[in-house]
Amino acid sequence: MTVTIFEKTHSFLKKYRFYILGIIFIILISFNFYIYYKFVYLLTDIEIEAIADEIEIDQQTLQNVLNNINIREDNLKRIQTNKYFDPFN
Repeated sequence: MTVTIFEKTHSFLKKYRFYILGIIFIILISFNFYIYYKFVYLLTDIEIEAIADEIEIDQQTLQNVLNNINIREDNLKRIQTNKYFDPFN
């Protein structure tokens, strides 16, 4: 009478299935409580602080960015007003 590993595993799981499922259920509930605590409960207690510091902007860099935007807008207007050859007519 030889008992295989499959039969041993099957009898063990059949005997202790409720305990195993209970442990898995407790682990999953604990994990859900941890996620809720970490990402919901702790965030409700935090007050958002306003930033009162002034941001200094380099005027030369700002002017370069504005010039770049103007050049792109001019290119877009020029492209939109061009009449292109229609190869399907």
